[in-house]
Amino acid sequence: MKKQAGKFTNSKYGWVLLLLLLVAVNFLASVIHTRVDLTREKRYTLSRATRNLLLAVNDEVKIDVFLKGEFPSGFRKLANSTEEFLQLLKDRNGGKISYEFISPLETIPGTEVIYGDSLQRMGAIPINLTVQLKAGQSSNIIFPVALVHYKGKTALVNLYPGASGRISQEEINSAEALMEYQFAKTLDKLVNDRKPTVGYAIGNGEPTDGRT
Repeated sequence: MKKQAGKFTNSKYGWVLLLLLLVAVNFLASVIHTRVDLTREKRYTLSRATRNLLLAVNDEVKIDVFLKGEFPSGFRKLANSTEEFLQLLKDRNGGKISYEFISPLETIPGTEVIYGDSLQRMGAIPINLTVQLKAGQSSNIIFPVALVHYKGKTALVNLYPGASGRISQEEINSAEALMEYQFAKTLDKLVNDRKPTVGYAIGNGEPTDGRT
C-alpha cells in the first residue's frame, strides 16, 4: 500500500491531482456547512416548528444581541451559546437572518442615547454585577437581552430569565435550554401578526360586566 502511495505522489501528475483534490475539499467545506449534534438534549438542532417558522420569513430579520463586553465566565458562556444558536438560524435561512453583538454602553447611531437607557424603556431589566479585577472591584451593568427587528417592528428577547443577579451554572444551563423557545416565540409574533379571537357565550349566568 505504501509503495502504491509513493508511486502516486512521485508520478508526473500525482501532486497536481492531490492539489486539485485539496482545493475541491476546501471549496466544498466553505459552501456546505454542517455539524453533528452529539448533545443529549439536541441543543444544536432546530426543532421542526422553528424550521417551519424560518421558512415563513420573507423579509430581513436583524438581531441585535447586547452581550458584548467584559463579562464573568458565566455570561461569556451565554454569549457564545447565543452566537452558536444564531448561526444555526443563519445557516437555515442565511439570506434573511443577520445578527450583531453590541455593547449596551454604545450610543444609538445618530443620537446621544446609549442602548442601555433605550433597553430599560423597552422593559429590559439590567443585572448589576460586581466583577473582581486585578486592581480591585468593578460594577458592571449587563443587559442579557436581544432585539429582533422585522418589517419595521421590534421585539425584546430575554436571554437570561434568572434576573436575580446571581450567576449559577444551573441558571446558565436553563437560559441556554430556553434560548430557542425565547427566540422562536418572539419571531413568531413578528412574522405572524394574527390576533387570536376569543368567543364568549352568555345566557347561563355568565357575568357581562367588567369581570368579563
